[in-house]
Amino acid sequence: MKNEYKGDTYFRDAAQYFPVDKYMFSRAGAWLALSIDDARYGKGALTLITNRGMHAHGRLPEGTKLWRIYPTFEGRRVAFAVQQTGPAELAVRTLHGDVRFTWADTAKLLAEGDEGMGLLWTRAGETYELIKPRRDGAWEILPKFGTPLCFKGLEGSAFRFDDTYDWYKLSTGELMGRTEPGEDGRFTMVCEEFPYAIKVRETYPSFAEGKADMLADWEDFLGKFPKLAPPYDAKREETAYTLWTHLAGPTALTPRWLMLMFPGEMASQWQQVQNAVALQDDIQLSRSLLMAPLERQGENGQLAEGYDEAFLSAGGCKPPVYGWALKNILSHHDLSREWPREELERLYEGAGKWADWFMEYRDEDCDGLPGFEGGTENGFDEVSAYFDTVSLATPDLCAQEVLNFEAQGDLAKLLGRPQAEIDGWYRKSKELLDRMIEKMWDGEHFVALKNFTHEPVFSGANMHYLPLVLGKRLPGNIVDKMCADLLTEGRLLSPYGLASENMDSDVFEVTGVKMGSGAICPPGQLFILTGLWEAGKKEEAKMIFDRYARRLMEGGFSHFIDPIHGEGTWFWGSWCRAVFTVLARMISEG
Repeated sequence: MKNEYKGDTYFRDAAQYFPVDKYMFSRAGAWLALSIDDARYGKGALTLITNRGMHAHGRLPEGTKLWRIYPTFEGRRVAFAVQQTGPAELAVRTLHGDVRFTWADTAKLLAEGDEGMGLLWTRAGETYELIKPRRDGAWEILPKFGTPLCFKGLEGSAFRFDDTYDWYKLSTGELMGRTEPGEDGRFTMVCEEFPYAIKVRETYPSFAEGKADMLADWEDFLGKFPKLAPPYDAKREETAYTLWTHLAGPTALTPRWLMLMFPGEMASQWQQVQNAVALQDDIQLSRSLLMAPLERQGENGQLAEGYDEAFLSAGGCKPPVYGWALKNILSHHDLSREWPREELERLYEGAGKWADWFMEYRDEDCDGLPGFEGGTENGFDEVSAYFDTVSLATPDLCAQEVLNFEAQGDLAKLLGRPQAEIDGWYRKSKELLDRMIEKMWDGEHFVALKNFTHEPVFSGANMHYLPLVLGKRLPGNIVDKMCADLLTEGRLLSPYGLASENMDSDVFEVTGVKMGSGAICPPGQLFILTGLWEAGKKEEAKMIFDRYARRLMEGGFSHFIDPIHGEGTWFWGSWCRAVFTVLARMISEG
């Protein structure tokens, strides 16, 4: 089928089911994806990427990019545009016809082409990378530090690799593979990923069967996604699809489902927990995301900042938000009925050790007030409160710990633990709350305290307002004062949401990828607004969220946003989608 050219707008403005040039084309559970650098005609760059850690952490020259893929017509490369025509199909469109892709399952990428169309797959081969012919016209390729891939032509068509292996160089040089059409002039092919050596299968699904399977899996996921009220519902499906495509399935080294923050980068520990809240109505998936960080828990209770199937980062930490998450999930679900008992026991033990870890390892002066050591542990990175020290007792951590201990009491109650054990958790929560208010509330603000000297520190950082996550647990006068501060235009409050640093601060900055020195970023909205809402400041919370949501819905779901001009960073990802989901659901439910 030949496409009729109607000017560049035919390709540039073709309707996209999904902003495919901002994200990737994949399905839940897959570790491979198609990435599109530009969707416009004559400009497109289509690559097969891997989200596995060896590649994502720079072990190969091209990082996550495995293969460059080009459409061909009668054997020659032609210009193309990329259009996602639906949740289960990506189309590469040319003037001569189309090539279509779908994911038959989490490991099988299928492609089919119109008459005369084909695909060229190319990759700069590494030393020791070999192309191995297998039975029935299949080929095995093992990328260095990667997983084996099987390429095969289907339904009467074929796939061929050039044999360019050089024994002296132990390399195949530029790897090039091509589809060959069947008798009808069309092709169908599969690229399948294996954890170990490939196996050529007796049968493969047709393109239509693979597409139907992907569509059914997507519709099942969407059916469990929270219902959102107008105007948020306009982005419900797109938001759900983003999260669905960023889900990585269990492997031998990562036995739970995980969420990518961006293509090629696994979400960190506290982000996994936030995603578990966003997806809580998919009980098994949410449980997996919530439990995943506990798979890498140290004997002392510490959770790794982040990990994937090839990487572990435990030199620092990220905020402990299990208590916040559990309070949210328990308000919607009876986990004693919906979770297996053994999983609840494991959560109780792991989350409890994590909560206690901060009291032992982040309270150097033993005053009962823990703190983060630097902004990277706080989660906002460039936090101005750490301008001249990295050792502070901080109100944001104290607030999260209050919720952690309270939620542990809730879990202990669900599990039928002895009353003394239940009361012990609640007592720890209440005592920390009282101590935090006594020592850190100066009558105007929550301040951080320098370790040992207890010198108060107050800066323009949103850190001083994150204790609002405590909601109704805070005295009314404190909530009123903090809320009034937040409603002051031009400081933290912008037309697009809450900045991470006062906009009139001397250190305010939003250049590059800085998160905590001014940019509007997802967790700053999440914890402050859920707390305002619970504290009874619903009108104020909705007003602030509507500013943020309007910017996301109209300007795109960029990860960081300039609070002055509303411009967004070039990277997108899953984090702002999860936060949008949690807050939009909160307001939709009233």
